[in-house]
Formats: sequence, C-alpha cells, structure tokens
Amino acid sequence: MKQILFYNVGFVKQVVDQQPEILDGYLLDRDLFYFYDKHKMNLNNVYDRTGSIPHYLNIKSGLLKIPEIGSFNKSFAECVEDRCKELLSLGKKINVVWSGGIDSTLVLCALLHYANDPKQITVYGTYTSILESGDFLEKRILPRGVNHKFKVSSSRDFDDCSKDELFVTGFFGNQLFGPTDNFSVNPDVKTNISFFHHQFNGPDPLDDYTKYIDPELHEFMLPCIKASPKKIETLRDLRWWFIFNLDWYTAEFATRVNTNQQENQYHFFNTDDFQRYVITTKEPFTKEVGNPLTHRWVMRQLIEDFTGDSYYAWKKPKGVSNLGNPDPTWLLLLEDYSIFKLPATSFVNRNRTNVQTQL
Repeated sequence: MKQILFYNVGFVKQVVDQQPEILDGYLLDRDLFYFYDKHKMNLNNVYDRTGSIPHYLNIKSGLLKIPEIGSFNKSFAECVEDRCKELLSLGKKINVVWSGGIDSTLVLCALLHYANDPKQITVYGTYTSILESGDFLEKRILPRGVNHKFKVSSSRDFDDCSKDELFVTGFFGNQLFGPTDNFSVNPDVKTNISFFHHQFNGPDPLDDYTKYIDPELHEFMLPCIKASPKKIETLRDLRWWFIFNLDWYTAEFATRVNTNQQENQYHFFNTDDFQRYVITTKEPFTKEVGNPLTHRWVMRQLIEDFTGDSYYAWKKPKGVSNLGNPDPTWLLLLEDYSIFKLPATSFVNRNRTNVQTQL
C-alpha cells in the first residue's frame, strides 16, 4: 500500500468519526487520532520531522529531514543570493507566485535584483495580490520591465502555464520564522480556527513555555521538543519549533494536490541553508519584542535594500497566504502524487450540504 505525503485534515476527521473503514490501511491508530483531536493538533496537518512522536496515519517517513549544521556560517542575505543564482542559472522563465505578502515579495525583489534580464521573471498573482500590495507592485516592480500575469484566484494552481517554466513560491517563510509574538487565538471562539502551532499564547513571548502548554500534551510532545537542534525554553521558542518542525510537510505538499505541475515547483525558502540559518542565528526573528512590524526583519531589510522602499518593508503587516485547491473532495495525497478520494458512497457525498472542507 502506498504511504501518505499529505492529507485533508478536515475530511480525515469526518471519516474517522463516521466511516473509518474508508481509511483501512491508512489509519494506524484511532485512539491516537482522538488524542491529536483533543489537543487541537487536527486543526491542520501535523507531522514530526524528527520522528520523535508517532502519527495516527501511515505517513511516509524519512522525508524533509532537518539538515545537519556542519560548519555553516552564512548570513540570511547570502542564503538569498545563493538561492537566486541557483534558480536563475537554470535558464528558464520563472513565474514568481506572488501573494503581495512579505515572503513572496522578497522572492520577487531578490530575483529581479540578481536577474540579468527582468523578462526572465513573471509576476504571477491574483486580484487579491493587487489588493494587498498593488501600490508596491505599481511603483517598485512593474517599472522594472517584468512580465506580469494576474488571475481572479489561484484555485487552478499552475496548470495553465507551460511545464518548461519554473514556479517559485514564498512557501516555507512561515516555517522558517514562525508566527509573530502577538499572533493569538481565542480558544473560546469555536470559529476562530488557526494552526495548532499558534494555540500557545501568553502575555510575554519570552516567558517559560511550560506555563502555557497542557501537561498531558507536554508529556507527549517532550521527545519532539528535546529533539530540537536549538534549546526550547521560551513561549516564542516553542511556537517557532512547532511550526518549523511540524508544519514543513504542509509547505512542501499543499501545492502538489491535484496539479500536473510537479517537477517545476520550487519553494524559494526550501533549502538546507535557510534552515541552517534559522537554527544557528543569534539574532531574534522579531527585532522588538511584541512588535509584529519587526518580525522577519531580515526579510524586510532586504526588501528595502533591493527596492529603496522603506514604507512597504517596515509598515506591511504579516499575513498568511495560501493557494486554493480546486477539488475539496480529495482525502489523501499519496507518495506517487496520486489522490485518494472519498468513495462515491461515502457519508460526505450523501450529504454534501453539511461538509466543511479544509486544505
């Protein structure tokens, strides 16, 4: 039986609750599923890259491992430069999947900075991208002579473009730098759903994290926490480690569901050196404690350096952007990128009006 790369967590929950036989061979431990559910680990896909804690699904192991550090001593700017030169040297047209947010904007600005010909780059975005950062696009990007292509939405991913082109996203920015200090979720509001990694909140992000995690969950997660390549002590540390370690699969595989574009997808920040940088740097990811406009300041500084635009760099709030999925009925992405769908006789297809889906 093929193993799982990625799963539609919303549908998996419904299947386990109502028709678990659909997952025969894929569901390893139903009790463990309910433990994940109890502790809100099923608000999104969670997989431990260190292999320290078990998963209730038959997830393919040994992928996307955290790299060894070795003698690494690069700056963030050097990592960006190296990645740009690597992608540009492939000699293909590059579509930058631009959301208007900090991560993809840095990718776009950096590639334009190092490209010999701006026509090698296409800004590939949506109307939402323009709404988020249209002024920056008009003043700082389009005058460079870059190609551009905008659509109503991203629900078709990259399928309408040539396979001879590259698609470069800003994915893994969230996983590298984690959430802002003030990113919080109100547990009393049932509709306020966010990542598992954001559930741990307190007044001081530099406080001892053990004050803010359920003791039962802490005991379960402790092998994973101890496996971190840097010591986890503060609430900020914990939130970073959980998203860096547990959400890496999501960034890699979310865009690979129901698309013909597999080989030409490149997530800009998905390199060993970017991981080594965030693990080894002595600089905090947030320059001023509690100030979200100083979060990912190394990114913001480079955007200003590349464009001369200090307003966008230091005034743009950080949001979470994702590509849509054209088929909400998929259940599992398997190791050969095939899709395991809900059977036509499933409870979902019998009663579609009650279905809530989540990528």
